Amino acid sequence: MRLVLILDYRSEEKKVDSTTNPQGTQVPATSTKVSARRVDVRLRPFPVAIFVIGIIILTISAFFVHAHPRPYPIDLQTTDDVQSMALPAFVVGSIDFFSAVNDPLPSIIALGAWLVGLAVIGLIVRLTGRSPVKWFASAVGIVATVGIASGINYIYNLLVDRPRPGTFHEHIHILLHRPENSFPSGHTEHDVAYYGFLLFLSFTPPVRSWKYRWILIPFQIYCVVDILSIGFSRIYEGEHWLTDVLAGYLSGAIWLLMCIFLYRWITAWIALKLEDRKQAATSTAS
Repeated sequence: MRLVLILDYRSEEKKVDSTTNPQGTQVPATSTKVSARRVDVRLRPFPVAIFVIGIIILTISAFFVHAHPRPYPIDLQTTDDVQSMALPAFVVGSIDFFSAVNDPLPSIIALGAWLVGLAVIGLIVRLTGRSPVKWFASAVGIVATVGIASGINYIYNLLVDRPRPGTFHEHIHILLHRPENSFPSGHTEHDVAYYGFLLFLSFTPPVRSWKYRWILIPFQIYCVVDILSIGFSRIYEGEHWLTDVLAGYLSGAIWLLMCIFLYRWITAWIALKLEDRKQAATSTAS
């Protein structure tokens, strides 16, 4: 299965054919040909199936949780088991760090830093005579991915309307009482979309062709650890139930897949437009 975008453009070709003017002199004729170019981004069956199944599962789960907002037995049992663990101090500190650094305000600051940083790199690349499009596209892609995931999370939170743990006087430890709804977990969804997209970018050009790309290995490890640990931290701190966290992972993965595909499609289209413009400039100069 493939999604193909057809792009029409005009190019001028100088021909040897000639026309005769009223004075009988032959002059060369220039014709304009319209040709079609296509942006071909392969849409593989497996990701499509995962996306569709994920949407169905997330929607059905939202209906069930909306109808029964109280914690399920597996929620209570999981929270009790997780919070009864005797964890080393550095592990508890790491859990607190992962939760705090992904709160709304630090997340907005981090997104702004990425946007400005990648834009500055793009400008520097432009000054060296190379195309900055990939850097600008990466900056927009990160912000768009997190923005879409956050928007979808807000809609689900509003519609499902599940209160936070502790609302029904459950006997659990709660680090901080928050007024927001609980399903799905916003921190979990954000981390999957945000760090997942950063990981994706770290394996794509121009980063992949960077001479010092090995410097990014600790950053890539951090992204993976954060994604894997954020769900545990939300349960350990009493911020979310297990079902909230699982829905956050599922929702984040769904929108991450969609945004990666859109990013690849749009950047391929932009590359084609730039190639056409370059060819047109070369043809005009010659």
